[in-house]
Amino acid sequence: MLSVKGLTKKYGDNAALSKVSFNLGKGEIVALLGANGCGKTTTVNSICGLIDWDDGDITIDGTSIKQSSAYKKQIGAVLGGCRNTNWRLKAKQNAEYFARLRGFKGPALKEKISSLHTALGLDEHENKEILKLSTGNKQKAALLSALSYSPDYVLLDEPTLGLDFQTVDSLKAIIEQEAKQSGQSFLVTSHDLGFIEDICERVIVLDKGNLLFEGDVTALKQKLYAYELVIEYLENRLDDYLTASLWNQRTEILHDGQRTIIKYDTPEQVTPFISTLHSHNLAIAELQVNKLSMERAYQTLINTTQEASA
Repeated sequence: MLSVKGLTKKYGDNAALSKVSFNLGKGEIVALLGANGCGKTTTVNSICGLIDWDDGDITIDGTSIKQSSAYKKQIGAVLGGCRNTNWRLKAKQNAEYFARLRGFKGPALKEKISSLHTALGLDEHENKEILKLSTGNKQKAALLSALSYSPDYVLLDEPTLGLDFQTVDSLKAIIEQEAKQSGQSFLVTSHDLGFIEDICERVIVLDKGNLLFEGDVTALKQKLYAYELVIEYLENRLDDYLTASLWNQRTEILHDGQRTIIKYDTPEQVTPFISTLHSHNLAIAELQVNKLSMERAYQTLINTTQEASA
């Protein structure tokens, strides 16, 4: 297990991280989310040993990474905004070079590199140096190098940047397969919340260097209500008392002119309510049931926090 314990990092008087703690267990795919400047990259760079921190610790299987550099053989990383490869080498050469630096070599390594090279769609560019590749293919080559030697922990900072839809789908499949079959653990930062929702079981949300939320995707959605019913009236509307009396579970009811928005937890809650609407013969212009997406849940969490601190 990789553990971040009370991690604190300051740049001058500004705290990039403030007592952030979380774990990354074997075979987990975890998202690290937050707005630009929230501390995501500082966290990833700290785990990679690229920067030092002011307080707290990072451990792998109970041993601090400050005690030995040997742990770096267990880490693979693609760092957003950085040149992650040697541009004078080809993609396969890069992957083998970085694997050998960590002590990995042999037929099994070459076979793994070749398989990933194909899965990432790099075969047609096999004879090109990285320098001559497009931005998206440079990103693929960086992913190849990070995954080639099957590290226990893979840190992916904006891994879908510059990738086409087909390669994003291939990357999802690779991550899920490696986590399930090899027990590799992935910590993924991304602004592509659709990608995050598809592959991540758990999310960690940072805001201005502080840990804002940690839990599974379902818990994040349920924390903020999982569904909403939007009713737009042609005339009249249910009065507040009647609206509230129809719900016997956790809900939030908002009236906005000729619209009523009801946020609730389970789809079963809405059926009796809609029946009551019909029985009152209300003139309804539109009725819409929305399931809360990962993107909306995350954005609502951030907006709520910002409003509370304002």
